[in-house]
Amino acid sequence: MDKEIVDCQIQLSNTAEFLYAHAELKGVEIGPGDQVLIHDPLTHIEFGQQMEFTRKATISRAGLLSRLWTYCTARLELTMLYEVSFSTTRFSHTKKYPRQKPAQHQVDNTTAINLNLGKRVEV
Repeated sequence: MDKEIVDCQIQLSNTAEFLYAHAELKGVEIGPGDQVLIHDPLTHIEFGQQMEFTRKATISRAGLLSRLWTYCTARLELTMLYEVSFSTTRFSHTKKYPRQKPAQHQVDNTTAINLNLGKRVEV
């Protein structure tokens, strides 16, 4: 791994409107698998503050295999987001959605619940 030390501009905000921490490396491009270590980081600011300051950062460059591995796994992990939805419809056929609510019947202090498996269970 190649390492180089560069200047880093850091912006922090902890207000009612914004909560963020940005680090901008001066004149350097980073790629998949590269690691950045910021020297002497500020880890806490009070509510209502916004700060901007400069620190040194060490960039550790990834090798060819590490860069390729990071690139491929990042692409595969992105596909996990494809079925995220806030609707009741699911597009895969592994489970049937929307599920029906189980029917409940009241009999002598026991509750009969019809499960989705078609079996009746006395509780």
